[in-house]
Amino acid sequence: MTSTREFRRGEHVIVIHTSGRVAGPDYVLVHGLGMAHEYWTRLAGVLETSGTVWALDLPGFGDAPRPSAPLSMAESGELLAELLVSEGIRRPVLVGHSTGAQVVAETAARHPELVDRLVLIGPTVNPRERTLLKQTLRFLQDVAVIDPKALAIGLRLYAEAGPRWYAANLRPMVEHHLELALPRIRAETLVIRGEHDKVVPRYWGEEIAALVPDGRFAEVPGRGHDALITAWREVAELIAAHARGDAAGRAVSLPEEPLRAERMDRLSALGWWVRDYAYAVVRQLAVVVEGRRSPARWRTGDAELPEVVLLPGVYEHWTFLRPLGDALNAAGHRVLVVHGMGANRRGIGETADAVGRALARVRPPGPAGRVIVAHSKGGLIGKRLLLDEQAEDLGIRGLVAVCTPFSGARLARLFGDPSIRALLPSDETIVMLGSAASVNARIVSVFGTFDPHVPDGSALDGATNVRVPVAGHFRLLGARETLLAIRDGIARLASSEA
Repeated sequence: MTSTREFRRGEHVIVIHTSGRVAGPDYVLVHGLGMAHEYWTRLAGVLETSGTVWALDLPGFGDAPRPSAPLSMAESGELLAELLVSEGIRRPVLVGHSTGAQVVAETAARHPELVDRLVLIGPTVNPRERTLLKQTLRFLQDVAVIDPKALAIGLRLYAEAGPRWYAANLRPMVEHHLELALPRIRAETLVIRGEHDKVVPRYWGEEIAALVPDGRFAEVPGRGHDALITAWREVAELIAAHARGDAAGRAVSLPEEPLRAERMDRLSALGWWVRDYAYAVVRQLAVVVEGRRSPARWRTGDAELPEVVLLPGVYEHWTFLRPLGDALNAAGHRVLVVHGMGANRRGIGETADAVGRALARVRPPGPAGRVIVAHSKGGLIGKRLLLDEQAEDLGIRGLVAVCTPFSGARLARLFGDPSIRALLPSDETIVMLGSAASVNARIVSVFGTFDPHVPDGSALDGATNVRVPVAGHFRLLGARETLLAIRDGIARLASSEA
C-alpha cells in the first residue's frame, strides 16, 4: 500500500511516496537528474520488507510541480533536511542515485544529526571530467551498455521532465563539488557502482569511499549507470545490509601509489621518458616565442577567488608554467610569478625565503587569500613557505603541488648537480619537510599513473592526494585532467569548510 502527499516550502514541492510501514529503518530514496520515484519501484519492493520506504519526486520531476528556477545541490540538500524534520523521519538511511547522491551527500554533510547511514549509487560528478561536454559524452558511452528496458524508462521520464528543464538542471549538477562535502559527512557511507558505469569511473567511486570517514565501496558486476534498475535486487540487498550495520562492500584507502618504473618493461618506460622530455623541451623553447614577461591580464581576476602563485621545478623558468597560468587566469584567478628565481637551482629554504620576501612586497591578496600552485621542486618550496610563521601574514591558504617528491627522489643520485642531488631522500631539508606534517592538511598533491622522475610517488600522508589518469612528470602539466584537479584543489583550499 502506497500513500502520496506533498511537502511544500514556498514554490518548492517534493512529492513523497511512502510504502512499507513495518518496524525497521526508514529508507529515503532520492532520484537522479531527469528521473522520478518510479524507477525505484522494484528496488523499493525489496526494501519494504525490512522498513519504510520514502521515494521522493524532487521539484520539477515526476509528480512534483516545476518551480521558476532549479535549485543548487546545496539548496536541494537543505530542502531535503527540512523534509526530514517536518515528516519526523528520524535518523534515516539516505539513498541517492547519480545527482541524487549529490543531494543526499549535502544533507548528510550539513546536518549530520539527521542522518543514520548514507548510500551513494553512481554518484556524480567526477571532478576530473567536470564539463557539460565530457558528462554528455560519458552518458552517451553508458547508453551503449544500458539495458533496453532501463533505457525505455529513462527516456519516458526524461520526456516528462522536458528538455528545457533537464538542461536547466545540468549546470547545478556540474558546478557542484561533491568532493568538498564528503569529508564533512559523519554517517557511515556505502558507495555502489556498476562495473561498466562510464559516467562514474572506478577510481572516482573508490575515491569517494575513501574521502568519507567511514566509507565502503561495492561494485555490481556487468552493470552500468542503470544498476539500480537492472540489478535492483543486488543493489537493494546491499542497501539493506548496510542499514543493518553489516560490512557491505569493502573498505577503500586511496590513493594507491603511482606505478613504479621497475614494474614497467624497459621499452614502455623508455617511451614515457621520451614523451615526457619532448614536452619539456617544447616548453623550454617556448620562452623564445612567448618572452619572459608575465601577461598583463594575469593581474586582473575575480576578487572572490584566491590569487595563484606559480612556482616551477628545478631547471624550470617560471615560463614553463605559462599554459597553466593562462588557464587559471581564464578561470578567474589573478596569477603571480616570482621573478629572479632563474632556473630554480638555489636551495629550497633559501628560495622559500626569497619568495616570501617577494610576496610581502606586492599588494595584499584580499580576503580570498593566495594558493600556491607548484610543480616538482616548487612543491617543496611551497611546503617550506607554509611552515614559515609569515605564511598567514602573506595570505597563503595552501598549496596545490603537481608531481612533487615529498619523500625525495632516489633517482637524483644519478646526477652530479648539487641542485638535483638536494632532492635525495636522505637530504637534510627533505627529511625535515617530510617530518613536518602540521601543514599537510593544507596541501593537495596531484600526480599521475607513472612518474619517471619520482617513481616512489607523490602521495603525502594527511594531504588530499589526487591521482589523475595521465602519465609523466612534465607532460602532466599540459593535461586537461591535471588542470581540473588543480582547480578543484584550489577550490578545496579556498573553502572555509575545508
